[in-house]
Amino acid sequence: MKTVMVVDDVPANVDVVLGFLYQAGYRVLVADSGVRGIEQLELEAPDLILLDLMMPGMDGIETCRQIKSRDVWKHIPIIMMTAADELSKKLGAFEAGAVDFLTKPIQPEEVLARVQTHLHIRELQAQLEQMNRSLVQKNQDLAEEIELRLDAEKQLESSLEQALLIANRQGDVLFATRQAQILLDTFFSAAPKHRLPQELQNWLTGGDNQRPLSVSHKKRGEIEIDHFAVSTSGTLSLMRMEHRNGDKGPKALLALGLTAREAEVCYWISEGKTNPEIAIILDSSINTVKKHANNLFAKLGVETRTAAARTALNVLNPQ
Repeated sequence: MKTVMVVDDVPANVDVVLGFLYQAGYRVLVADSGVRGIEQLELEAPDLILLDLMMPGMDGIETCRQIKSRDVWKHIPIIMMTAADELSKKLGAFEAGAVDFLTKPIQPEEVLARVQTHLHIRELQAQLEQMNRSLVQKNQDLAEEIELRLDAEKQLESSLEQALLIANRQGDVLFATRQAQILLDTFFSAAPKHRLPQELQNWLTGGDNQRPLSVSHKKRGEIEIDHFAVSTSGTLSLMRMEHRNGDKGPKALLALGLTAREAEVCYWISEGKTNPEIAIILDSSINTVKKHANNLFAKLGVETRTAAARTALNVLNPQ
């Protein structure tokens, strides 16, 4: 049953409207002033409001404006009732948010027709709003799925098991597998993206590059780097990196039941990196990193980054 609130300071007008609305099957709420109408709304919101324009104190236009200023009420259709035929009054009511007018003396058939019409319009609007909310959510879910799939494609493109990278003599990294990029970020944290670390560049262009280069880190172990020329002019170099002290990187976290990408995100969380920093390291979007982080939190049974980092460190640095 739909509920209509009638706001009018003249009891005789209220009695007439109340009678035929009740007979038409509507539930009716009554208020004798704009202030009382707003007080009634605080208790219960109707489906539609019939509001007298000319009332002492707060008139219908101001009452309508105050109702429409509240988010919880602004969707309620308001039909003004007035004996005045001033254009300025009607324009003011429409500007305040009224959807229609009824001219006094009111005719029951006209009131019922307008009430039914605006209730039907409101139902259609509510359905459209729900469809829009559902569509927004579906679009968001689809966008997240697309991001994850694109991220998975990136992983497939760089899924070579070996840590390999190709650089030119100027120190530009032209290609790097995922494992190579991880080792670069781990052992040469100050290196700019897509550039060789200075230590590695010096070794590559010096006369000692025929012997492997060893780089150690107190907590992360040691890597050994081999160099191979891949062009007859010697302008391009292939380097192979190998983690000598066991797998202390993301691969070790696969034992926690994580996917390869989740293991990488978890590894960098344990290194104290923020989501934007991880996104840069993994060449991914922040939203994708957040999605992987939420997934790995659920798998590890933790709720915070600190707890996830602690779990990862127990694997990476067992006592």
